[in-house]
Amino acid sequence: MKRGTRIALGIAISAIALCFAVPPQSEWPRVWEAFARVQYVYVIPLAALTTFTMFIRCQRWQLLLRPIGHVPMLPLFSATCVGFFCNMVLPLRAGEVVRAVLLGRRTGMPVQGVLGSVLLERLLDMLTILGFLAAVVVMVPVSDTIRRGGTVFVVFAMAAVPLVVALQRRHPLAMRLVERLLTLVPERLHDRTWHAVHGFIDGLQSIGGTGALLRIGLYSVYLWTAIAGVFTLGFVACGLPVPLVSGSLALVTVVAGAVSAPSAPGFIGTFQFGCVTALALFGISDADATPFAIVVWAVQWLTQIVLGVVFLLRENISFRDIHATEERSVPAGFQS
Repeated sequence: MKRGTRIALGIAISAIALCFAVPPQSEWPRVWEAFARVQYVYVIPLAALTTFTMFIRCQRWQLLLRPIGHVPMLPLFSATCVGFFCNMVLPLRAGEVVRAVLLGRRTGMPVQGVLGSVLLERLLDMLTILGFLAAVVVMVPVSDTIRRGGTVFVVFAMAAVPLVVALQRRHPLAMRLVERLLTLVPERLHDRTWHAVHGFIDGLQSIGGTGALLRIGLYSVYLWTAIAGVFTLGFVACGLPVPLVSGSLALVTVVAGAVSAPSAPGFIGTFQFGCVTALALFGISDADATPFAIVVWAVQWLTQIVLGVVFLLRENISFRDIHATEERSVPAGFQS
């Protein structure tokens, strides 16, 4: 799919998601009442916790990069902030490639190796979210359809973990399975996908033993628990009668699934749709969920914009540099 088509698709999906997330005009008097009840004093701790989640991401990234070399925290935090800034203002999640290229340039590390670590991050995030989904299916009363779908995803996650371990050890059966799956990829994408997959496997091997992989996995749980804390603070700020633990886990899983779809920059529309959908599981009306979805999104968006601008200025990076980096070849695993 051409770049312009993918951008247009993302914008269209965001617009549709926003239409579903926003209540009808007749409900807006209730929406304004809900906005009036928001305790905006929680904006500061929400921004602080959002910044802390960025720091945890850097700690995990540092572990993933350890086989390539030791990277100080400041370059990691700088590249991460600039990358997330790009995700907020540029289409197609360009920030994932931008932060890898910037870190490679700053540290002299091979860019392909850094990109491989970002692919590993995505896998770890997916497995962690699926683990949270298992908890949500148990804790939250949902329809049988959702429960069955959640069970399928959990089984997938349970199967993926031993597969990852087997790939790390280059077990012949796992390698044959990967080669068989690669035969299903369209010919025009085969070479790029092959290099991305084998770079991913090489990255797994470079991590070290199973103990190192487990430690990184625990950092992923730590990270997404902190992200769940952002939603918990949002419940308190908006005065929503939602169970803090099960509610925050439900928000994490549903919103993560929603923003994984192609969207406009900043995940606008898909984020709000995920929030409204998840809160409906707890009987929260669209009118009461809308301020939550907007406030929590706005605080995170603004925090990442401010951090990105600070490090763009600090690193003397221009939008021309970012555009040049964005135009680089994007691995198949980073396409929306």
